[in-house]
Amino acid sequence: MSTVPRPQFAERDFRKATRSEPDKQCVRVARRDGWVELRDDKTVFGAPDDHRLVFTAEEFDAFLAGAREGCTEGLCLEITCRGVDGMYVFRRRGWAAVELVFTEAELLAFRDGVTNHEFDAVAYTA
Repeated sequence: MSTVPRPQFAERDFRKATRSEPDKQCVRVARRDGWVELRDDKTVFGAPDDHRLVFTAEEFDAFLAGAREGCTEGLCLEITCRGVDGMYVFRRRGWAAVELVFTEAELLAFRDGVTNHEFDAVAYTA
């Protein structure tokens, strides 16, 4: 992990993909000062169950590039389908302590945001 202290993200720092429906839950992404956090906005911001996946910007940028190329094997974010209920589990590769669970629609909106560069560092400078 980075030696730069991780910032405290506020709710307004988190974005969702444009494809996400306005009143529906989704994957939220925040990035600043070399850090990226993902959260599930089905949980109340700051509540005890508001778990986050944390990455360095370099790790997440590598994931974004790999996802756009169709190859995320071995990268920081692992997304798997539970199969039983069709839900998708997001976790930091090699670390199962925190899992975020999303519907297929939420996953597809996130992927669309990745494809359209909505979570790239430059998108957070505007």
